Amino acid sequence: MGLLPPSASVAGSITFQNGEAQPTNLTLLPSEQLRRLRGSRMAMIFQEPMTALNPVMRVGDQIAEAVLAHQKVSKGEAWRRAVEGMREVAITEPERRALSYPHQFSGGMRQRVMIAMAIVNRPQLLIADEPTTALDVTIQQQILDLLNDLRHKFSLSMLFISHDLAVVSHVADRVAVMYAGNLVELASRSAIFTAPAHPYTQGLLRAIPTLATDRAQPLATIEGTVPSIAALPPGCPFEPRCAYRIPACSDELPPLVEVELRHFARCPVVNLRS
Repeated sequence: MGLLPPSASVAGSITFQNGEAQPTNLTLLPSEQLRRLRGSRMAMIFQEPMTALNPVMRVGDQIAEAVLAHQKVSKGEAWRRAVEGMREVAITEPERRALSYPHQFSGGMRQRVMIAMAIVNRPQLLIADEPTTALDVTIQQQILDLLNDLRHKFSLSMLFISHDLAVVSHVADRVAVMYAGNLVELASRSAIFTAPAHPYTQGLLRAIPTLATDRAQPLATIEGTVPSIAALPPGCPFEPRCAYRIPACSDELPPLVEVELRHFARCPVVNLRS
């Protein structure tokens, strides 16, 4: 999204299919071209709407501002689209509520405003950064249902970032598991939750309590701690905590291996264990 500070370094490539014959490498785009994509073709819902919204601007103006930044329309038309965007995310009386300020909305309603701002320009890709973290369970379900409805209505691709495995199991088609900044497993939702290949994914799932969990026993945990990003071990970052580690794990970062069709894991011993 190009939102990192100038001192940050970015390596690798990020390709985005922007309706052109060849995908665009976002890491090579000049800042002005990236700005034109950000908010129009790619949009983001941030984790905490109260810090993402301007507290001294009416929410309707903030949504309309997103329209004016990418569309050559009048202010009146931008306001109309802002109100319509609020209606699409099920905010009641959108004409009146568009005149309100962020502090006059509940947490769930503020998140709906953020979603309206993200979809108002009809993006191809919607990035949702833990959009339900600060919400109670009932409101969380409403937001997830709303995102799912909008995804189908506007044919959106959605990148959903979350640490809540229950939420992931509800919204994802494919799941990428990350550890210490590295992708360690990539597979379909069903494969991740029924046949995890990487030891870290297995540990995460074992730590989830269920109705069958013995309450007399402590919950399963993954021993050890996550290494500092500034001081990662030379090999697999999970190696110090892994019960299956072999000497090769400490030498270099393992490649992603296709253990099943379209199921990848960054583990050199996954085939030995199976």
